[in-house]
Amino acid sequence: MPGTRVDATVVRVVDGDTLRVAAGEREESLRILALDTEESNAGSSKPVTPWGHEAKKEAQKLFQPGDAVSLEFPGHESAETCWERYRGNYGRPLVFVYLRDGRDFQEHMIREGFSPYFVKYGYAQFPENHYRYTQAEREAQVGFRGVWDQIKVNGSEMRNYAGLGVWWHLRAHIIEGYRYFKSANPGARLYNTRLDYDELYKMSKTEDEVTIFTEVRNFKRVGGIHAIIGIGSIHQPFQVFIPRMDDEPGQRIISLLTNRYIPGGSGEPRRSYVYITGPLKLYNDRPEIVLTDVAQLSDWPMV
Repeated sequence: MPGTRVDATVVRVVDGDTLRVAAGEREESLRILALDTEESNAGSSKPVTPWGHEAKKEAQKLFQPGDAVSLEFPGHESAETCWERYRGNYGRPLVFVYLRDGRDFQEHMIREGFSPYFVKYGYAQFPENHYRYTQAEREAQVGFRGVWDQIKVNGSEMRNYAGLGVWWHLRAHIIEGYRYFKSANPGARLYNTRLDYDELYKMSKTEDEVTIFTEVRNFKRVGGIHAIIGIGSIHQPFQVFIPRMDDEPGQRIISLLTNRYIPGGSGEPRRSYVYITGPLKLYNDRPEIVLTDVAQLSDWPMV
């Protein structure tokens, strides 16, 4: 079953995987799902590459200002709900994009080697998309196209896509496990910190105990003795609080997080995603879950 679709008009191409569009009263920069083209603009942690410039040129060939496009959200809610629910780290809407002639932009860019099939944040939500993107990537790899021949397109290996892919697929399999559990147990008190943010925000006002599924990143020391892990985004601020991190319970938590869950970059992959069970509360108007025992952390939901 396809996702919710909305019509939009191209404003401009920002990068090979970023498009600015107008839709009704909105004007938004999109985060296009399944793609991670190389950079053509400075400012990212990734290097600007010749092939990144070519990816942008390819997108500009396909999308002219004023062109009609169709956007598909990775869910079936109303359009208004989708605009709010499906947003990435920087608040951009998460969508699949289809050209005015119906072609799948993601499939084209993957097949021509402008991007790997980007699964770091999960496989494409719809099985037919996942199948097509997987086949497109295989074709690109067989033909040594684009990112799969770094020496040809960039003069040197700028990114190790084979190595990155192993980590991305580990993460995607973990996310797929979460999706399966949620679909099989729709009544479970299990929440995704991104997709269910509004509901978690409301529950944090009553300090309910819940289980969350979340990506974890580096922690930082606060107040000299505590630790905070920011698991939200600019658009959806959320944090894990670890009191007295230097005491034995805190050290056990930090050790498990750093050895099992928090990656040290692409060269030191970890699981990245974890289930955390505990009480919610509001702190500085953002949801927070307090972590005091390693038993609150698990690879599989404890609900």
